Amino acid sequence: MSTSRLYMLCGLPFAGKTTLAKELVKRFGFMYIDVDQINTNFGVGLSGASISPEEWKRTYTEAYKQLEDALDSRHTVIIEGANYTNELRDRLRTIADVQGVVSWVIYVDISVLEARQRLLYNRVIEQRYDVRDDNFAYAATHFEPPTEYERVIHYFQSEPLDEWILQNFNETNL
Repeated sequence: MSTSRLYMLCGLPFAGKTTLAKELVKRFGFMYIDVDQINTNFGVGLSGASISPEEWKRTYTEAYKQLEDALDSRHTVIIEGANYTNELRDRLRTIADVQGVVSWVIYVDISVLEARQRLLYNRVIEQRYDVRDDNFAYAATHFEPPTEYERVIHYFQSEPLDEWILQNFNETNL
């Protein structure tokens, strides 16, 4: 069994997945794969443009390739995307399993109401890219919270981050 790990960030848009991922990367040096950044690199979804199913397929194909390469090189990886369905998380788990890598889901737990409020606030401050209303509604409607069989680490932003990291990132799952 490899000592590398796969951490899948899971949660609604505007849950705080990016912020958490960047902090974990900074502290532990994990490799970071960001589905939104792949879209940006491909030039899709810019300025609120719709992303076609074919473009999403190309983006996820690239994300899976990057993940396979990173795990093959024995890196510990955080992959960010909503990972909002069991099917999406199962696909990532399968890649990890083939590489002999243990996978964890980091569930950034937030209510739909709070996520929506953050989306609207972001439209005022423009701190990060926007999420179209139809895409947000789709993710919220189709969201499947992870189950305990998925090896879940819950993160609630009411928890002090340093304490949460100390409790959840130790020899067992690092």
